[in-house]
Amino acid sequence: MIASQAVRLVSASPRRLGRTSPVRPSSVARGAPRAFAGPLAPARTSGHGRRGEIPLRREARTRAVTVRLPAVVRAASWDLRIFGLAIAAIVVAFGLALLYVSQTTALSMAGYDAQKLASQRDELRRQNSLLEVQGARLDSPARIAADAQRLGMVHARYVPVIPAQTLIAKR
Repeated sequence: MIASQAVRLVSASPRRLGRTSPVRPSSVARGAPRAFAGPLAPARTSGHGRRGEIPLRREARTRAVTVRLPAVVRAASWDLRIFGLAIAAIVVAFGLALLYVSQTTALSMAGYDAQKLASQRDELRRQNSLLEVQGARLDSPARIAADAQRLGMVHARYVPVIPAQTLIAKR
């Protein structure tokens, strides 16, 4: 229902037809004591007008200054505000849930990656220790002598050594 339809419904309601003013004066409606208003009653005075002048009723003055929206329109705007707030709360909750899920997913993926990297590190450390053992075994003098004999090599009886001073003198 749009606002113009709500205004038409309120203005066409049966309790408003034929009446343009309230049944009782506003002072009686608020519970103020009722004064005798007969033809011999003294004229009311107000601080705003001349003596003997009857001031405008409160409703008339209020209506002349402000326009109140019908209750249906006010209720509709209130409902729209509540609906907007509910939608905003749902969107914020959905955003927070999405943020939570993405953070926990990223955290679990980081945990899996860390676990995979730790297993790779352990494997590389194991391979390194095996290579160190193999290198130490290959560098052992006993193994080198056995391989040399297998290839037919023999120990040299005389190893000629050239002194470094004679080389310097030839230059």
